[in-house]
Amino acid sequence: MGIFSSMELFDTHFHYDGEVTPAEYLAQINADLELNSGVFTTPVEKLYLLCAGGSVAGSFRAAEFAQAVENACFSAGVHPHDAAEYRRDGGDIAPLRNHAKLRAIGEIGLDYFYDLSDRQVQREVLAEFLQVALQWDLPAMLHLRDKDGVWDAYEDALALLTDFHADGGRFVIHCYAGNEAYAEKFLALDGYFGVTGMYTFKAAQNIRRVISRIPLEKLFIETDSPYLAPVPYRGRANTPGMVGRVAAALAFDRNMTPEAAAAVFTANGKNFYRIG
Repeated sequence: MGIFSSMELFDTHFHYDGEVTPAEYLAQINADLELNSGVFTTPVEKLYLLCAGGSVAGSFRAAEFAQAVENACFSAGVHPHDAAEYRRDGGDIAPLRNHAKLRAIGEIGLDYFYDLSDRQVQREVLAEFLQVALQWDLPAMLHLRDKDGVWDAYEDALALLTDFHADGGRFVIHCYAGNEAYAEKFLALDGYFGVTGMYTFKAAQNIRRVISRIPLEKLFIETDSPYLAPVPYRGRANTPGMVGRVAAALAFDRNMTPEAAAAVFTANGKNFYRIG
């Protein structure tokens, strides 16, 4: 697959809680990057980072991180868990519209697993932010989750995304944990899919099976930090420095070198988010 003298990685989705400064968090990231350097035979020269917003306040915090860190960008939006609070208390991401490092609208979506916000409110807020994505000419970054064996969140999102796609919208389903049937439906809308450390979990055979059927050029790697630390680090806080573990696991299952897989995933993310 070629010889690599150096390489790049791109964590296309992580969260920054602001409990430490951007510089301090970057130091944690670099420590984990070094800790996981053994999965590659060549050094990681550059790590791109996309800090995901999940509330109005969280979106401004993500912007703060991106502004402070080289090779970082961010997304802005309201997570379905926060949809009811957003409807009740308001807030506005409009001041972020022309930020040079804004690359997506998200994390938005539907979560019928926890139902922390009324489902109708979730749908309304998702529809609102999909319109923002169209108006701002940015891709949408979606969170979708439902109870085991139930697919209402996916079906409701599909209906909204069908119109969004018809209007020229682009989207990724981050941390995809849906089934093959919905993967095919989202692929028909030119959708993309994020793969997290969950892919490495022993019990995640269903996710590995579904992801194996999605074309390589439609996949991104992500950590969803601080959640979902990959094997062998389950149980500790995750950081973007762990994203190489996801690339290596996918590479193994695709009969690729980790370096070759990382190159594909990085190129996918940079092209989708218009970086470089």
